[in-house]
Amino acid sequence: MAEGSDAAQDACGYSASDVHKVLRAAVDLAVGEGEYRHGLVGELNNNIVEYATKKISALRPPSVKTIVTCTIVQNSGGFHITNSAFWDDSTDAVVTYEFTNKAMSVVVTAYLIAC
Repeated sequence: MAEGSDAAQDACGYSASDVHKVLRAAVDLAVGEGEYRHGLVGELNNNIVEYATKKISALRPPSVKTIVTCTIVQNSGGFHITNSAFWDDSTDAVVTYEFTNKAMSVVVTAYLIAC
């Protein structure tokens, strides 16, 4: 799911679609179709967040602050993620990428704030 208002994209000079592609690439590179291994989750999480932050920083103007979060869980039941923010829809946006295979679910979210 790629979210982000057109106004924020126009005002800040980035594309939610491009950010979504970066998030997907980060997960694909780190996880692929791999199995869930509890001992590797921390490393996978760091790799995803570091890659996404670096690539998104290259896409957006320096005035846009970026926060990237990643959640990785083993598929053994359900899980819920909720986020809340108070911001200006004309300059701020959120972009989320969700990945699930038979072993795990990964949710990566990029917050692009206040240009």
